[in-house]
Amino acid sequence: MNSKVIASISLKKIIILAIVLGVFLRFYNLDRKVYWYDETMTSLRISGYTKSELVDLVYTGEPIAIGTFRNTYQYPNPSRDLNDTIKALAQHPEHSPLYYLLARFWLQVFEPSVATIRSLSVLISLLVFPCAYWLGKELFDNPIAPGLSVAIVAISPFHILYAQEAREYSLWTVAILLSCGAILRALRLSRANPFEMNWNVNLILNWGIYALTVALGLYVHPFSALVFIGHGIYIAILEGWHKKRIIFAYLLASFSGLLLFLPWLYIVVSNFSYFIKNTISTTNPRENLHLIWGLNLSRIFFDVNQGTSLINPLLYLIVGLFFYSIYSLCRNTRSQTWLFVLLLMGVTGLALIGPDLLVGGRRSNNLRYAIPCVLGIQLAVAYLFATQLTKLPQPKSKGRYWRFGLIGLLFVGFISSAVSSQFEVWWHKSYAKSRYNPAISRIVNQAENSIVISDDVPGGLLSFSHLLEPDVQFLFLRPAATPEIPTGFSKVYLYRPSEELKQRVRDAGNGKIERAYKGWLWQLDR
Repeated sequence: MNSKVIASISLKKIIILAIVLGVFLRFYNLDRKVYWYDETMTSLRISGYTKSELVDLVYTGEPIAIGTFRNTYQYPNPSRDLNDTIKALAQHPEHSPLYYLLARFWLQVFEPSVATIRSLSVLISLLVFPCAYWLGKELFDNPIAPGLSVAIVAISPFHILYAQEAREYSLWTVAILLSCGAILRALRLSRANPFEMNWNVNLILNWGIYALTVALGLYVHPFSALVFIGHGIYIAILEGWHKKRIIFAYLLASFSGLLLFLPWLYIVVSNFSYFIKNTISTTNPRENLHLIWGLNLSRIFFDVNQGTSLINPLLYLIVGLFFYSIYSLCRNTRSQTWLFVLLLMGVTGLALIGPDLLVGGRRSNNLRYAIPCVLGIQLAVAYLFATQLTKLPQPKSKGRYWRFGLIGLLFVGFISSAVSSQFEVWWHKSYAKSRYNPAISRIVNQAENSIVISDDVPGGLLSFSHLLEPDVQFLFLRPAATPEIPTGFSKVYLYRPSEELKQRVRDAGNGKIERAYKGWLWQLDR
């Protein structure tokens, strides 16, 4: 395709094509990637079990068929009801409950499978498009900025990856966009009315909608509180305390949303020891965090599972695009626009990066915790292209270059997702814990009448189980247990056995242990 043909493509067609491709990539190869540790924890909780219960019931040294194991501990079943799910969720108060309850109901309606539970996240992610358009309309005066915002979000490899994840992140993205659009609309209508005017139904309705989005956000993800703090700072800076009616409306709406969240807030407070225990790993130090930040920034637009290389030219292009987008936003928009975007990024960003710099940790390592930052960056980039493509007067060649740049940005996003869709393991699936599972599962599945023995952690075994045929037998062992290996199996495998387990098997005279695959799978030769 030559440059003249590219230049002749209308912006409307570019936006529509990006959205269509984004929708397609969200559904494509939905069940190909491994069902990794975090996703299995989703399934375990919606089935009504906790990890400790799983260990007590399954790590007994007795064989169990993988099909029975999955149906019991990964999908809703008659033995556990909604109350059991809520009890399981209460032991993980760091995860708000709404997505998990929706997932339970979803699997009760449709045939349980990996594709089924992931399809819920995909369908929710489609709501991001109208929400992003609405926020763009409320935020920018430029007529094409809302459409470009949707296109950039639609084709973003980051959003596509997490749209296919059985976790709450696509729902959180929707909640963030809804709350941001709702607060801007409520503020716009409040400013449009004279200060002395009494409250009208429309104004009350819009602040009420914001209150509902506050509750929604908190029920989806606790970090939504950072977004709402940003809204409060925004109002305090722009409106000041002299506009008491707007301040009162914001505080009343926020308090109303918090009241609706009180049932789960009570659970969080009551189980705060679990909250601390479950998040303690984020305090573990990680080297070269600044390289991770650069990598995460590039993954928003371009992701081929690249590492933290400093010689990647696209990394510098994307970093440059980010800073120039922020500069353009601050220079070409009113303070009420650029301040909103900066606070959307800044409050969450500082909450993650600040503690890592001050006391150490890896909170800012995970891009999925920084979705408000991701959306703020994408809004700024969308506005940059919108202003450059509609700026008059400007040389025709300059406008063409910006059009090429937009198409290039969307194209690398498409290529990124097209490439990742062909792989079973990607960076967001904990590559270190999942990379050999597909190959190992094929070895086990091809063996007739096989049994797998392991003392690995529950999440790792749950993830591996989704790759195995239903009739494969599994024997779960506690760390100190010596296995009594059943007879009658033609193949006996050890999956990720500890050194202690291998030694106990040797000492028990069960036979010779031979490496079968990469040190993760061992075969017992009896």
